[in-house]
Amino acid sequence: MMSRNSLRHRALRFLVAGVPITLCDYGAFKLFVLAGLDPSWARAASFGAAFALAFLLHRRWTFGSTTTWQRDLGAYFAARALFFLLALLLFTALQKGLGLGPDLAFLLQVPVQPIGNFLVGHFLVFRSSSDNSP
Repeated sequence: MMSRNSLRHRALRFLVAGVPITLCDYGAFKLFVLAGLDPSWARAASFGAAFALAFLLHRRWTFGSTTTWQRDLGAYFAARALFFLLALLLFTALQKGLGLGPDLAFLLQVPVQPIGNFLVGHFLVFRSSSDNSP
């Protein structure tokens, strides 16, 4: 049986929660593009919707944080913003630099955020006094 705080348990929950978060992100992106927003700006705007859902799901369910949401929010936002900016740079380079369509560029940049966000969330942001894992 996996411990609630084990890396494997958290990674599994992170993947499960990532499905609705990614669907939210992509759905918002598509809506913004359909509304006439430039794909790079639509990608930036979809971050907000995905961020809100990710914070709600990951804080308690994935990582089991026992600290206040105010303490977690700033650190989580900083981590997500960093990896989002890296993903946005990749998205823009793929779309404008290589001429890929916005949907393919979105798909190819997707792995950047989850990998970084999971590692930072597990090891730095969502720590509790009962968390003995590294």
